[in-house]
Amino acid sequence: MSVPSPADVQATYAATLIDEWIRLGVRDAVVCPGSRSTPLALAVLERKELNVAIRLDERSAGFFALGRSLVTGRPSLVVVTSGTAAAELHAAVAEADQAYVPLIVLTADRPPELHGIGAPQTMPQTDLYGPMVRHAGDPGVPQWHEKSAWRPMARELFDRAMGREGRRGPVQLNAAFAEPLVGVATDLPEPLSPPIAPSLSRAITLPVQGRRALCVVGAGLPPGTLEQAHALGWVLIGDATSPGVVSYADGLLRHDRFAEAVRPDVVIRIGGIPASKVVAQRLREWQVPVWGVDLGHPVADPDQIVTDVFVGEKLDTAGDCCGDTRYADLWVRAAARAEENFRGLGFAEGLLTEAAIAREVVTHCNDTQRSLTIGSSMPIREVEWFGPPRRGRVFANRGVNGIDGVVSTAFGVTSQEGGVALVGDLTFLHDVSALVDAPEVATAIVVVANDGGHIFDFLPQRTTVASETFRQLFTTPRPQSPARVAEGFGLATAVVTTVGELRHALHDAAQRSTVTVIEARPSAPVTNVEFHAWMEKSLGRVADEVLAT
Repeated sequence: MSVPSPADVQATYAATLIDEWIRLGVRDAVVCPGSRSTPLALAVLERKELNVAIRLDERSAGFFALGRSLVTGRPSLVVVTSGTAAAELHAAVAEADQAYVPLIVLTADRPPELHGIGAPQTMPQTDLYGPMVRHAGDPGVPQWHEKSAWRPMARELFDRAMGREGRRGPVQLNAAFAEPLVGVATDLPEPLSPPIAPSLSRAITLPVQGRRALCVVGAGLPPGTLEQAHALGWVLIGDATSPGVVSYADGLLRHDRFAEAVRPDVVIRIGGIPASKVVAQRLREWQVPVWGVDLGHPVADPDQIVTDVFVGEKLDTAGDCCGDTRYADLWVRAAARAEENFRGLGFAEGLLTEAAIAREVVTHCNDTQRSLTIGSSMPIREVEWFGPPRRGRVFANRGVNGIDGVVSTAFGVTSQEGGVALVGDLTFLHDVSALVDAPEVATAIVVVANDGGHIFDFLPQRTTVASETFRQLFTTPRPQSPARVAEGFGLATAVVTTVGELRHALHDAAQRSTVTVIEARPSAPVTNVEFHAWMEKSLGRVADEVLAT
């Protein structure tokens, strides 16, 4: 057989990589326009098995792909051209690294002879993301005599992304191509034998033995973990991404008597950490054994209070692992009474507060079984602290916890099935380029238009920095209306100031086959700090009532 032309070799190489990843289960690819990435882009578009999204902004593309991987649990492909296009993915790679989300990042590159001589769109791309990726491959321009190595290389990248040799996370292939860039793929190398599925039988046995067990969970839990913990009779409190946990834990634990009454015998930590500093404070104060459970996602332990670490694939549901059901009942009664209390506070048609916005969004997602993506800063705290119990899937960028790329992540989550996102106005403006390629599916982006970053109102800077300096450096209000910005991109919009209006806007958005941006303006005559204080007092009264019964 004659050796194909260099362009055909490159086309065959790209087609082989894509074929192997499809065989391994990859179904999502995000492609950004560019010349040097032509062989990969054409190979992706050729395969009908892939859901292909074309996005102009590489930073947005990275977070979009991350959103798809959050939903599927499988690596998404991200294809970009050479130069700064590859650098634009850095923030999404950082988030995927610390959130343990699988991604396969494909950065096209120019051949070695074009480096170091001033060629355009050329910069050092080898190991561009440093220790943030699980593996970085840089095989150079593909050569026909190396074709037997192409499928093993693709499989190694997939396996590393899926955590077969360590933690799940992003990987990079720096793929160099020489001109001409358009070729025709010849017969692909023979497929490899199917991979052997890893054993999931290694269960973790925790000797709870009927004691008061408080399980604190965060992002990154394997499917079924919460159900297993519930079956063991543990009390579950957790972050906003954890459905089915006890609600209002932050407010209840601010009450000293309640915190003492629910002091556990053992704390079990799984995954990331809740946003609540009060939960972290109580864990330190209780000074009880804290067991970290590593189910493929290392246990977050910024306070270094974990006393023992258990590693495995799932929880053992044997009898010795079960907790004290009376302890669980106490928490359930407190959360149920807190929910009754909130329902009686007249939120149904009232003016909007940030907590009321969060509650209505969660209620809508529960009722419609739609996914929810939450922005960092205040929205994730409002949902975690004051939202009703979540019943559906909830997503957030909880690795590095940045506000960048959140709208793009939400679009990645909703691009196939639709859904809802709740973000702040600065988060929305920070990722406004995501709106250029808004998916054509029923997606509601609820923007809390509170005129800046008011999470800083809860931090020490608020009282230690001069008022105007604080406003300039921390609140950073912007004059742009989120609805007006969205209209400029041709999207449907709504501006709401009451809970009833928000409810109707969410309903209308679910009926459209496009993105709707809902500008939710807090309209209650109190600041969010004042409202939080009022809510905390209300929960304090609830705690007293529960302890008195």
